[in-house]
Amino acid sequence: MLENNKTIFELEEKIKELEEKLQMETMVKKSEVLLNKELSERIEKQELHIETLLNINEDYSNKISKLRIHIKKILFDKR
Repeated sequence: MLENNKTIFELEEKIKELEEKLQMETMVKKSEVLLNKELSERIEKQELHIETLLNINEDYSNKISKLRIHIKKILFDKR
């Protein structure tokens, strides 16, 4: 009987240990899912920033090139 109680106690302890481990792994998984969501949002935002900066850069490059051409014309016309 004592041996049987010991086995039951060991099994209950093992069950408790496994339940705790499962709970910890579940929390880690939820944390990873949240982190992945946040990283995905951050990546999307950075891609938007890059796209916006490329558009701004293209716009200013066009304006600068037109102004440079205009300046060169003015300088060469004076000669």
